[in-house]
Amino acid sequence: MLKSLVRSTACLAALIAVTPAMAKTLTVKVDSKSMPWDMRANRTLRYGLNDGRPAAIVMDPAIKAGATITITASGSTAYMRGGRSLGPDGDTSWPNDRGNFDYLPSHHMRAAKEPIFLDELVGAFISGDGVIVGSPFPIGRSTKLVVPAGAAGISMGLNDDAFFDNSGTLSVTIDIPVASVTVEDADAKPGAGAPAGAPAPAPAAPATVHRVSVAIDAATAPWDPVANAATLPIGAKGAKPPVVVPIEVPAGKAVIFAEGTTNTAEAAGVGAIGNEKKTINDTLSPDGQRYPSFYVPKLLYPAYRHGLVAVFVDAKGAVVSRPFMVGKGVRLPIPDAAAGLALGFNDVDFTGNTGTLHVTVELPPQQ
Repeated sequence: MLKSLVRSTACLAALIAVTPAMAKTLTVKVDSKSMPWDMRANRTLRYGLNDGRPAAIVMDPAIKAGATITITASGSTAYMRGGRSLGPDGDTSWPNDRGNFDYLPSHHMRAAKEPIFLDELVGAFISGDGVIVGSPFPIGRSTKLVVPAGAAGISMGLNDDAFFDNSGTLSVTIDIPVASVTVEDADAKPGAGAPAGAPAPAPAAPATVHRVSVAIDAATAPWDPVANAATLPIGAKGAKPPVVVPIEVPAGKAVIFAEGTTNTAEAAGVGAIGNEKKTINDTLSPDGQRYPSFYVPKLLYPAYRHGLVAVFVDAKGAVVSRPFMVGKGVRLPIPDAAAGLALGFNDVDFTGNTGTLHVTVELPPQQ
């Protein structure tokens, strides 16, 4: 246990005990077809044929600026049909930044001191809307990184230019140290260090967040289709009203995370990202109905059917922001006109949807 002596301005010594750093462990599977970042959100960092699956993204409140995180990976992948299995370090015989078709993601990692190999696990820190913060980096079997300011998560994939014939999966673990701090008075005598009769100083209010946990039924629409019929019409057959998290102080950012799975008429065990076999984006249903993702910024596609959607609304339920796909987690700026955060699913027909997602929303301190 590390102990340090801190002297206050009143010359009162306090003993600060910092427990050994405890690691919060996050795990994620990285498919061999996962591209390391979204090129629509990062148009100057293009690579390859853009034929892969979305990146594996991890977002968590513990990923904070200045934290040193450790990423380790195991498993194997192959970058061609019938190719040999490779570990997270990739093909160590191919250290170039070009593949058979185009530049590899490693083309944008010129600051790396070690060679970066074809099919190596690579990644980048990203903001809540998928924009890369800082520079992309190699990961391989293991690496340590310091989280830069502005980062809300980590985006990961393989260092390849053509993903269509890849196979295999990597298992990635992210360890984030979380230290707990206890402050104890070194002198327990009443009034020590303060003049006789002087009132004790009020304790400083700890910096905190307002955390709300809600359950989202699988048949929930992301916003009121009646209140927004003129501006954001959507299909809402069999839908339940949106779940709205109240916002009393419309400032700062909201962080949203979801856990669990729900079921639809066409698929079971669908996570918050949605049914990845059903890309919706801005297409219409067969009967011409608009999905909520019709209004999501195209920069943030793909948007899947039955993915979790978030949007800010006013006190009357009118939408006051662009909707966003939550996926595995997202951080959104709160607009001035917001009185709540509405949550629901990217569907036009909610009939037969079952199950519940458990969603945590972190807001700035509310008054």
